[in-house]
Amino acid sequence: MDMNLYGKVALVSGCSQGLGYHAALALAKQGADIFGVSIGDDSSLKKAIEATGRNYHSFTISLTTPGAIHQVMKEALAAYGHIDILLNYAAILKKEETLELTKLEWNSAYDINVSAAFFLSLEVIRQYQKQGHGGKIINATGILPRHTSAYCAYAISNGAIEAMTRYLAMEFGKDQIQVNAIQYGFMSCGSTLQGEKEEWDTSLLTAIPIGRWGMDQDSDGLVTLLASDASNYITGVCIPVDGGYSI
Repeated sequence: MDMNLYGKVALVSGCSQGLGYHAALALAKQGADIFGVSIGDDSSLKKAIEATGRNYHSFTISLTTPGAIHQVMKEALAAYGHIDILLNYAAILKKEETLELTKLEWNSAYDINVSAAFFLSLEVIRQYQKQGHGGKIINATGILPRHTSAYCAYAISNGAIEAMTRYLAMEFGKDQIQVNAIQYGFMSCGSTLQGEKEEWDTSLLTAIPIGRWGMDQDSDGLVTLLASDASNYITGVCIPVDGGYSI
């Protein structure tokens, strides 16, 4: 079974930059049309996707805005009429001292990193059930250096996403809906430890068996696999793309 995505529509959150940008482009290169949701300027992604011959529609909105999830679904269905793939890539990574973390900072991280992904997934699952032929959900999580601190909200929210992945996979497998997560390591294109790459370079490279930071294309194959029919018997797993760091 090949991994072409022609005729498929992918809804991708957090796609204006970083990992979401490259994941959306990877799916377009395999034939998927893309509906992008972000708060940033996605004109570069639109140009890149249309250069592949695929269609790109976008909607600029924060997923934490009241009513945003419903509006996103309304716009996506108006543009394409159906959805086959959901990529939950919208996230924030902010450094806070754990004992000084405020409830406002906690809620801010949890609202976008977990709640937005969860409720968008529920809306998409309802649509998959209406369509009657299953669908794919791919969640993005990340890892932090061992023994690091000051990323409490981000680390805990990633744990919640992984638990959510397993739970939704278990409950909706009967509907032929596969839910998986990609656990990203230290990627040169992502938001992982933004502003600290040089600080961590030496210690991290000695702990990554492949001996380098990840590049844009290193996750393309896995994203495409999990979005395609070739992964119809893969669900509920969190797969690391980390050069072996998690070993």
